[in-house]
Amino acid sequence: MMDAPQDYYELRIYRCLPGRLPDLHHRMGYELPHLFARHGVARPLAYWDGYAGAFSPIYCYIQRWQSLDERFRAFGGFYADPEWIEQRDASNCGEQMIDRLDLMLLKPSPHWAALKTPGEAQPVGGIHELRLQRLSTRNAAEAHRVLAEVDLPYLRDRGATILGLFMVWYGWKTPHAVILLAWPDIGTREAAMDALDADPAIQTLRKAERETFGGPLLGTADSHLMRPAPYGIAHNNLAPQP
Repeated sequence: MMDAPQDYYELRIYRCLPGRLPDLHHRMGYELPHLFARHGVARPLAYWDGYAGAFSPIYCYIQRWQSLDERFRAFGGFYADPEWIEQRDASNCGEQMIDRLDLMLLKPSPHWAALKTPGEAQPVGGIHELRLQRLSTRNAAEAHRVLAEVDLPYLRDRGATILGLFMVWYGWKTPHAVILLAWPDIGTREAAMDALDADPAIQTLRKAERETFGGPLLGTADSHLMRPAPYGIAHNNLAPQP
């Protein structure tokens, strides 16, 4: 399915309290799907838990919405449902599971299409990575182009699968790009990242970018290594779950 101009993706990052990650998995994977369906909440395209990164442990999922009106209407009905309120209170067991929720509304990068994996939709295993990439404030569009034409193809040639590339529309420090990758194993990821950092041609390009734009196009990135949840493993190109 192609993205329509009005489509949004929603990424939710839950920072879990100690010991509550298994409970959150149970809630999201087995308690909530029928309530989401009842109210028209978009079925998540993938679920993960993050075990390495600045906010770990985290729990994430991503959804696709055809419009913001659809989103607000669906979640409004869900949060008002007495069954959800009862279920939430019961599974909390007297204390919250979540320390903090970071919610981002995303738009697909105009360059994502060129990075998509051809062929039928199928689950993508291995280690997944969420990268929150800071971009040049004045040159965010050019930074997206460089990501899509230089950095991400470089990583793809060294084993990465590009699951998604997005612009942050709301909910995070902007401008940022949100990148979702999959790797066959941690060794492949480390070797690819080390090669990217050390590549002479890339270093020359970064120098030219600084000279042309008065600073780097790509700033620092917060990286989170994640395990796909068995009840919702991301498919290539974040295709809908079957």
